[in-house]
Amino acid sequence: MTKKNDNKQAAGVWCASLTPLNADLSIDLNHLVEHIQFLLDNGIDGIGLFGTTGEANSFSVHERRAALEGILRGGIPAKALMVGTGCSALTDTTELTRHAIECGATKVLALPPFYYKKVTDSGLFDSFSEIIDRTQSDHLELYLYHFPIMSQIPISATLIAKLEKAFPNFIAGVKDSSSDLEHTINLANQFPNLAILPGNETHLLAALNHGATGCISATANANPQGIRKIYDGWMKQEEGIEHLQAQALAIRTAFGKHQLVSALKQYAAWSTSNESWLRFRPPLRPLEANESTILRSDLDRLDNWPS
Repeated sequence: MTKKNDNKQAAGVWCASLTPLNADLSIDLNHLVEHIQFLLDNGIDGIGLFGTTGEANSFSVHERRAALEGILRGGIPAKALMVGTGCSALTDTTELTRHAIECGATKVLALPPFYYKKVTDSGLFDSFSEIIDRTQSDHLELYLYHFPIMSQIPISATLIAKLEKAFPNFIAGVKDSSSDLEHTINLANQFPNLAILPGNETHLLAALNHGATGCISATANANPQGIRKIYDGWMKQEEGIEHLQAQALAIRTAFGKHQLVSALKQYAAWSTSNESWLRFRPPLRPLEANESTILRSDLDRLDNWPS
């Protein structure tokens, strides 16, 4: 595999999509296509499919493959997707990665193998190396998913550098879900040829000013237009866009008081008057009644909400 990818890096505002469920807790494909189209129609550049917000690791390889195929049949363009493929098992990650590329979705987001803790960078390098070699596709655009709070397996700058050197045509970027602006800036400075995408919009403006290419946000499920305005204002070099960043931070803070997926699905149920959003794969559950009350109150107090 030697061909250099011709596709542009992921940039702009991407949304880590929620996954709606049927009554039997299977993936509701029609509803998912409808939600993704809503996001794209409201300014989202691309969709992170089956990431943390999408309850990815609560679904089997078969379910994730079938869902991707169904989404594409529903008219969602493959180029608008970044498919989460990272699993604990190397063979599962490889299967999902190869399947995504075969479907035309060349951007994939991979967690490190996350069951064994305190593993070395050398071991993680071997894992990502195997994924790239086994995928056997010149079209692969691999985004490394750094989410140490969740996975407990950090992807160090040393590891990124080693992977970029070994696989310059295939390592496309990093989703940095550390929520550490300094870390995001350091990555952008150290890896100017990679797309560095913070995992939320909390510091989007500052990250863009220091070389990030955009963000991949869970809260974009609820605030797509508001986050988009930050990016567009920055692109146009508009004055006074800091208030947009402050508004987005306030919204994110309101949701962040709770289990984030549960809070976002609660908001989706309110905003669409569709209670089916309140279905989860265990162990996730809906918010408790008092938590819903707090969320509603916090959001109602925000100026210009919803965006």
